[in-house]
Amino acid sequence: MKKALFAAAGLLSVAPVVAQAQSSVTLYGLVDAGIGYVNNIKGGSAVQATSGRLSGSRWGFKGNEDLGGGLSAVFTLEGGFKPNDGTAAQGGRLFGRSAFVGIAKSGVGTVTFGRQYEPLADLVAQYAGSGIWSPSTHVGDNDNLNQTFRINNAVKFRSDTVAGFTVDGMYAFSNQASGTGTGFGNNRAWGIAANYVNGPLSFGGGYVLLDHPNTTTNTGGAIGGASSTTGDDYSGAFFYNLDGGVARQQIAVAGANYKIGKAIAGFAFSHTQLDYTDGSSRKFNNYDANLRYSLTPATTLIGIYTFTDGRANNLPGTGGASLKPKWHQFTLGVDYALSKRTDVYVSGTYQLAAGDASTRVGSAYSRIASIAYAGGASSTNRQVDVFTGIRTKF
Repeated sequence: MKKALFAAAGLLSVAPVVAQAQSSVTLYGLVDAGIGYVNNIKGGSAVQATSGRLSGSRWGFKGNEDLGGGLSAVFTLEGGFKPNDGTAAQGGRLFGRSAFVGIAKSGVGTVTFGRQYEPLADLVAQYAGSGIWSPSTHVGDNDNLNQTFRINNAVKFRSDTVAGFTVDGMYAFSNQASGTGTGFGNNRAWGIAANYVNGPLSFGGGYVLLDHPNTTTNTGGAIGGASSTTGDDYSGAFFYNLDGGVARQQIAVAGANYKIGKAIAGFAFSHTQLDYTDGSSRKFNNYDANLRYSLTPATTLIGIYTFTDGRANNLPGTGGASLKPKWHQFTLGVDYALSKRTDVYVSGTYQLAAGDASTRVGSAYSRIASIAYAGGASSTNRQVDVFTGIRTKF
């Protein structure tokens, strides 16, 4: 009897603490898989099992604890995987998509620490076709609007929305001593973005800088570095990489959405500049127009056109030659919701390479098309990618 009374007293003593904490942890995830057809990959067509073509498959935990006074502790641990073979994505990391913890203050914002998305992904990608429908990813995901890479060692502040405005700023450390290699700035990153929402109108913009992102002397910095051979960390920068490593990548993006009845019209412009250690450079200007239309409550139609205007200067092994590549890309898609958690989709993309759109083959250049994540480049200046799949959330 005495033991029961002591136990009851103990439970009563901790009950107010449990009630005050009001903590919660959510397990969630998404699985996306299907079948696709590509008309030309290095000269041959392919029918493939697809994995995460519309949304990267993932599982994770989100937590929140009320600390009182408008403060709360938050965390997210999220890992990516490939349903077609069950392997981990993002270079095999356990929580390759996100792994961060932080403090939120109601009415002010949230500060987080860890592996995170950069500010453009948070506030600006939604205005581009590649941000709303990943099959329309810009050539090589050169502007990272489809989040090919995440940022390690990052400290980020995201404000609460005030009068329609939201601001997002991030700095990611190289974690390298100042006297080593190129020092404190060897493989670091920083960026800032903002957007504004007022009724049917939304617009925003931002800028991100990556300093020596694929260096060989600091693979534990803000980006995976040259040790990342899977392409999950930094493949966006390699589409037009010939010989040298990337010394600096700069991305600037601006865009807007406007809702008209059942339709949402969007436009985005992005400029990406890659400066290489061999003295060469690449520039991409992406012009993106997109439209979403709710045909029925369950059916959404998507149409996207992107024109990419590129420039490659001082190419190695060519006596300093310059090229002016261009790409036209058209994407159509249909998404049908079977329930609140499950949908099926069909998507088709056609890409036409023009101008000097090129890749290096030995000492020669040949015009090619290369749809992102289709499985490889075409042997000609045209490529078609069609696929269908099912996506479910839990």
